[in-house]
Amino acid sequence: MQNSNNSAAAIRQISALVNAGLSARQARDICYESLSALQPLEQKQFEVVWRLATSLGGPIVLALNRITEVFDRTQRNQQEVQLAFAGPQSTAKLVMWLPVLALVLSQLVGMNPLGAIVGSPLGALSVSIGAGLMVAGRWWTKRLLARALPNPDDAAAIDRGAYLDCVLIGLQAGLPLSQARQSADLEFESGFKTKPLAESFEALDAAAELSRTTGAALTQILLANADAFREKQRFEIASRISKLGVQLMIPLGLAVLPAFVLLAIVPIAVSLLAN
Repeated sequence: MQNSNNSAAAIRQISALVNAGLSARQARDICYESLSALQPLEQKQFEVVWRLATSLGGPIVLALNRITEVFDRTQRNQQEVQLAFAGPQSTAKLVMWLPVLALVLSQLVGMNPLGAIVGSPLGALSVSIGAGLMVAGRWWTKRLLARALPNPDDAAAIDRGAYLDCVLIGLQAGLPLSQARQSADLEFESGFKTKPLAESFEALDAAAELSRTTGAALTQILLANADAFREKQRFEIASRISKLGVQLMIPLGLAVLPAFVLLAIVPIAVSLLAN
């Protein structure tokens, strides 16, 4: 899977070709292979931006540079998330292998827990219950890990600043806000198969009012709001991952540690008593 850094490079190349004098269509055709390797959500976002910029007649280089900047920032955020996620993920994997490691080591030093498991009803019962707890703990842990990261197929994973960027393209093309908003609504729903979040509409209305009362450029306000939405989205993911270490203690205490006792300690104890 291509990361966002490569995605940004592909779009940056298109922008450079357009700046060099090629038409937008020619530049896209030249970079076809790179674009085809975009991640699904990136592909959708690029297509929405491309259709808006080419159909409205705005400065396509500005639109391409903007989405390049967004993909670059997304890549940096993904790297931070992966680093934060690596600790809890490694801990979960290590804990799952502890019972097996304990059995192997005790067998190597001559305690013979495997003999106790095979030859003792208590050992066999203990291992059966322990295996069930281990499976339950593994399932529970995988669910916690999966919930910490957004599902790429879920609407919640869509870039929250994408809608405001769509409106921005219309404004840069010289459209009044009402028409830019209408074009953004149509292309966003067509590309992402869902409606923009309510907070996007609220931010757009607030930005328009702020621009009207202060005379500030609406485009600059929208740029800042879109970036703020992305930062908020990144913070929410980072917060979920930071809580993951504590949440993993629940299946560890209720399932994995009891399973460790039943799978390793009880067979070792039975073996020692039998000897």
